[in-house]
Amino acid sequence: MDNQEDKQHSEEHLGPAREYWWNEDYLELLANRLHLPYTQTLVDIGCGKGMMGFKFARYLPDGATVYGVDYEPGYIEEARQRAKSIYQQNRIDYKFTVGNATDIPLPDAISDLTLCQTLLIHVKNPQRVIQEMIRITKPGGWILALEPNNLVPNLMFDRYGETDFDVESTLDVLEVKLRIEKGKKQLGEGFNSLGDVIPDLYLKAGLLDTKVWISDKALSLIPPYDTQEKMLRVEQMLQWIETDAMGYDYQDNLNYYMAGGGEKDKFDAYWQKLLYNKITLKQKLMKGEYISAGGSLVYIVAGRKPRPSEV
Repeated sequence: MDNQEDKQHSEEHLGPAREYWWNEDYLELLANRLHLPYTQTLVDIGCGKGMMGFKFARYLPDGATVYGVDYEPGYIEEARQRAKSIYQQNRIDYKFTVGNATDIPLPDAISDLTLCQTLLIHVKNPQRVIQEMIRITKPGGWILALEPNNLVPNLMFDRYGETDFDVESTLDVLEVKLRIEKGKKQLGEGFNSLGDVIPDLYLKAGLLDTKVWISDKALSLIPPYDTQEKMLRVEQMLQWIETDAMGYDYQDNLNYYMAGGGEKDKFDAYWQKLLYNKITLKQKLMKGEYISAGGSLVYIVAGRKPRPSEV
């Protein structure tokens, strides 16, 4: 079994700020597009603490079942506890279980809608996971992937002054980012910008009627930090800085960069600039001066499992 597929979700992404990854009115629109009011069984693969299952549950009919599967027992236990405490517990049947995305512990053709969020970007063989998702889905049912292109933000600007950028310096940073991305994939730890190619993977898997949408959520942070969402986002960013998480770990990034064909001296020069920017970012966050439009690119890709007559 692939080592990366044995690993748990990144804990850094599963804090309270994750609850604000989606605009609620957009989820309602998505629920209607996916016919959730007529969906009896929904399965979330790599569910973490169950967030997407809980968010979509409000649009499911009474008596529907939500399954969640994740490799990390601690996350599954948290999801089970949350299921006991929320109002939907008498309306929706929640079933959370420990399992791997490459060998989902559910029977064939159990699900009307099988989804994953930021899972395929972390696995060595996304096609294998998609095939497992297809296996547990009923003929005519839908496979849904919510996956990003994480390279896009590297060409986004936070402040107007940054638009007077130096082309050569910007290209140097982009080279490092590209080599890190390439190296991570070379080491079998997934491809962080897989969202763009989900339709291609779906076509290869034999899915039909592929539909592609883009999330309208921007993770903006604009002073003053006067809402729960903003305060949680600041808290999360400061935690990443203090714990060397989310791109601030030197050795991991160096390993990826070298695997992507880079040279250590060039990486170390980049890293010194990153450390300076890290200190500056912390100061601005603490003073309530950091501003960002929070642009991101998250694809919502749905494909239908063929019925026997369509095979």
